[in-house]
Amino acid sequence: MQVQNVNNPLLVSIVIPMLNEIESIENCLNSIFAQDYPDDHIEILVVDGCSSDGSREKVLELAKIHLNIRLFDNLLRRTPISLNIGIKNSSGDVIIILGAHTRIRNDFVKQNIRLMQEQGVKCTGGTQLNTGKSFMQRAIGLAMGSRFGIPSAPYRFHRKPCFVDTVVYAAYARELFDEVGYFNEELHISEDAEFNWRIRKAGYRIYFSPEIVSYYYPRKNLLKLIKQFFNYGILRVNVVKKHPDAIRLIHLMPPVFVVILISLGVMSMLTAEVAVPLFVLLGTYFSYIVAGSFITCQERNSWNYLFILPAVFIAMQISWGAGFLVGVFKTST
Repeated sequence: MQVQNVNNPLLVSIVIPMLNEIESIENCLNSIFAQDYPDDHIEILVVDGCSSDGSREKVLELAKIHLNIRLFDNLLRRTPISLNIGIKNSSGDVIIILGAHTRIRNDFVKQNIRLMQEQGVKCTGGTQLNTGKSFMQRAIGLAMGSRFGIPSAPYRFHRKPCFVDTVVYAAYARELFDEVGYFNEELHISEDAEFNWRIRKAGYRIYFSPEIVSYYYPRKNLLKLIKQFFNYGILRVNVVKKHPDAIRLIHLMPPVFVVILISLGVMSMLTAEVAVPLFVLLGTYFSYIVAGSFITCQERNSWNYLFILPAVFIAMQISWGAGFLVGVFKTST
């Protein structure tokens, strides 16, 4: 990647996959327009998967005002395909991946470029701060941002810069795609984790900094959260199947817990003696969940979520673990 000159800043391409995001796409794009980075050195490529809720029309409306927006179509409606369409049609020295349901802080682009140069890396990313409009959405966001939720995603809760395995909404030097290829189009979720694995295998490091800030709107209720994390569990296995050395002990803890819980539950119906270890396991787990909820509320000074957080943590962890187990036997789609 070329060194940035203050008089000739790097061209940045921002790729946004979109499907029925009428509630959030305008906020996402407005946060890009508000960047303290030269407008004429940012291009925005929105790749639409045949939205039917007015999202496409909203992007076209904004494109009449902001000439750096381009809209592309993805008839197959798969996120990695959308990402690859955007990247292949981009011109930037740096490619930034965003979700249509996110906003970015006004120095997001500048911080990525600065840290790429200072750290001498080709991939950077930052922290994801969760926000919400309803009580439940904010509670889900609080749980997702806690180390007691899904600790295998440190970008959700790390507060210090460090080198990591993966980041969310990353910035990539363009030459990475020439060297390690594009996003795996067989995957539907976790395509970024798989791509970041290939980056590390190629000998490059990924730098995380809390100075790079994006804002995420989580699911609005527990049912949608369960579905989301069940799919996360399934599709994490697809990455592991393709790259077995991508597995970490922390990935195995939720599915192993689910297996033990189900096994003890079935055995307890056959013999009363098994009920004791079952109750010990449940008691230990609930104690962990309650303690995690208390610490999370204390750290964030958000005590009004104390009684709902245990349910959110359980929904995330059990559904992720169950999805992982299903993914072991399910072929990727």
